Amino acid sequence: MTAQRTSDTGRASVTAGIYVYGIVRAEVPVPDDLPTVGGTDLRLVRSGPLAALVSEVDLDRPLGLRDDLLAHEGVLDAVAADSTVLPLRFGGVVQDLAAVRNELLAGNQDDFESILAELDGLVEFTLHGSYLDQIHLREIVGDDPEIRGLREELQGVPEDSGHAARVRLGELVSAAVGRKRELTVGAAVAALSPHSAATSVREVSGQDDALSVALLVDRDRIEDFQRAVDELGEDFAGRVRLRLLGPLAPYDFLPED
Repeated sequence: MTAQRTSDTGRASVTAGIYVYGIVRAEVPVPDDLPTVGGTDLRLVRSGPLAALVSEVDLDRPLGLRDDLLAHEGVLDAVAADSTVLPLRFGGVVQDLAAVRNELLAGNQDDFESILAELDGLVEFTLHGSYLDQIHLREIVGDDPEIRGLREELQGVPEDSGHAARVRLGELVSAAVGRKRELTVGAAVAALSPHSAATSVREVSGQDDALSVALLVDRDRIEDFQRAVDELGEDFAGRVRLRLLGPLAPYDFLPED
C-alpha cells in the first residue's frame, strides 16, 4: 500500500513506498526476523509464477545509510542460501503493491523467468586475497635490476629531489605489481574454475591487494568448492592470505541491462 498525507497546498503527497530487493519464484519461503530497509516486515508480492521480495519504506528520509545497504544485502543473501534469487540494485522503490505486480513483475515476466532459469541452483562466492608482509614488493625488488638500482640511487636523496627517478620507479613498481597480480589471479582461477560455473575477476586498487574474484557455484557442489579453496590457501601459504565470503546472491552474474 502507499501511505499519503495532505500537504500545505491541499494535495496528497506520498510518504511511503515499496522497497524491492529482488525477484524469486512465487513459492519461495520468506525468512523471518530479518532486518529490512524501512524496518517493516519482509513479504512476497506475487504475480503468476514470480514474486518480488519487498518491504514498506518511509520516503520522508533518504535511502543510502549503511544499515540500509546491509539490510538490502542481508535479505538477498539469506534468500539465496536456499533459493534462486535475481537481486535488484540497491535503492529500488516502487509506488505501491499494484505497481510491483503489474509493472515490475507482469511487465518483465519473460525476462525474469529466463534469468532465474539461468541462475537456477547457483550462488555466488567472493574470494579476496592480500599479500603478506609486502612479500610481493620484496620479490619485485629482488627480480628487477632496474627497480633495485633506482631504489639504491634514491636512498638518502631528499624528497624534493630526484623527481624523474621517483616517477620512473613508481611506474616500474606499479607495472610489476600488476604482472604479479595477474599470475596470482590466474593461479586462483585455474584452481577454482573446475568447481564453479563461472568466474568474474574484479579490479583491486590497494598495493597489498592480490586478488578479488567472484565465482558462481552450484549449491550441490559447495563442499567441493570450499575444499578447493582450502587447498589453494595451502598453496598460497606464507604469501597470500585468502578470505572467502558466501553464499551470496549472484550480484556479479546478472545481465548488463
